[in-house]
Parts: sequence; structure tokens; C-alpha cells
Amino acid sequence: MQLRRQVNFEVRSRLDRATGVDFVRDVERSLAAADFLSSLSVGDDDVVSAHLPVNAALFGQQRLRFASRLVPTPTGGRLEGLVLDDVPGWARVSGEAVVVEHTGGCLLDYRFDIEIHLAVPDAESWGGKALGKMIEVTADRVLSRIAERFPEAVRASARAYEETLAA
Repeated sequence: MQLRRQVNFEVRSRLDRATGVDFVRDVERSLAAADFLSSLSVGDDDVVSAHLPVNAALFGQQRLRFASRLVPTPTGGRLEGLVLDDVPGWARVSGEAVVVEHTGGCLLDYRFDIEIHLAVPDAESWGGKALGKMIEVTADRVLSRIAERFPEAVRASARAYEETLAA
């Protein structure tokens, strides 16, 4: 089973453009307030990894791992989601953060695609189909909550960073 959600949002910041670019490239700093992610890290090979919590009926509460290569761009950074083969599932996170000059600072423009891949049993009977639908609905709700919380997490991280620079 594969579920996909797009997350698009903008965050206004008092950071100047160059500092904003550094901020979005520093994934551990820019997602510091993303408490819905666990084990967030960036390896020496510029691979960002973390776990997304997913409650999927049959499997219970799971933490689905994702890994994405961080590629700096002139205006920010891009994540290229990597394919994993974790069981019972995994996630792929791809997207881009673009920093644009704005009055009084900059605008952080995020565009993400989040995919959840779950290995579910073949649904041959009506009971199996119902279970598959239940898993799909539950996992989709989790993706919706993550999509709703992402903008505020980046906004909070940006404010905290602004405060450290002002001190």
C-alpha cells in the first residue's frame, strides 16, 4: 500500500536571505521543533534520516524510517527521497526549500512530497479488504496531521534561530 501527501507552505522570517539559505540547509536546526519526527540526523554523506510515527491498525504504532539526500541549491536545498525496503513499511520524503528575499527578511518556501509504503496482506476476502481500507484511512490521518504540523514546526525553529542570532 502506498499513500502520498503533498505539504506546501511558506514561513516569513526576519533572517536575511543568506542566513535563511543556511537555515534551510541545516536540517537539524530547521526541523528542531518537529516533535513528530524521531531520530532526526544528517550523516557525513548528506543523507537526512528520521522516523515518522504511523498508527496502522494491523501493525499498531510503527515508526517508519525515511532517508533523503540533501542537495544544496543556489536558493536553498532539495531533498531527494531514497527507496528503502524496511518491513512492515518505510517512508520517502522529497522536496525543496527555496529562500526568497522579502520585506524585513526572507520567505522560506517549502514544497514536500511524503510517501508512506506499507506491506499489507493481499485483500482477497471482504474482511481483508475492510482491514486494508482501515489501515489506509488511519495512515492517511497520520499523514494529514504531519502535514498540518510541519509549517508550525519550521516557524518555531526559525523563531528560535532568529533569537539566538539576536542575542
